[in-house]
Amino acid sequence: MKKLVLFDLDGTLVDSEDFIVWSFLEAGRGLGVEVNPERVRRMIGYPLDSVLGEVFEPGSIDLEEFKRVRRRIVEENWRSMVRIFPDVLETLEYLKGKGYILGVASSSVTSRINAFLEFFRLKEFFQVVSGVGEGVRGKPEPDVILRAVARAGVSPRDAVYVGDRVVDCIASRGAEVDFILVERSTYSSITECEPVSTVKSLKELTRLL
Repeated sequence: MKKLVLFDLDGTLVDSEDFIVWSFLEAGRGLGVEVNPERVRRMIGYPLDSVLGEVFEPGSIDLEEFKRVRRRIVEENWRSMVRIFPDVLETLEYLKGKGYILGVASSSVTSRINAFLEFFRLKEFFQVVSGVGEGVRGKPEPDVILRAVARAGVSPRDAVYVGDRVVDCIASRGAEVDFILVERSTYSSITECEPVSTVKSLKELTRLL
């Protein structure tokens, strides 16, 4: 039996992908730069600098200025434009009731993860929160998952990671943690990495765990 259940944030717990794409487009408009929305959408789940490296050609834009403008747009709008998925609360209540340690491991910075969890009143469910920071790389590197496992005081084989993208699966494999794929969108299609299970809804975790 697993002891620790870890979740990705964007696209798994919170329905934020359209908002993320919109924020890039708005920041680009503000700076007079065209942004390809599909490039952004394809890179969701990776650290911000990796997304920027895919979206913009080298030297085509002041990346620090873009990040500053986008950061303001995100901060002003996310509370009205992002929602948690409808299957989240019931699933977390079930898992907490079963005695699992619950955590979030994301390529976002820890402060953003905590802000989302507090706003959506999910903070009480999670004993472990792991985001990128100094010395902790985002996915597909396994760092955020490994740190969450260490903080929970369990071994990787006693943990499972739930996410919606191939980048989540690759990071989970690198951490030697079992991966469960939740199919949220067309970008949840995985061929490069094999999950131990695939679900359509987080509620299906109640029969797997």
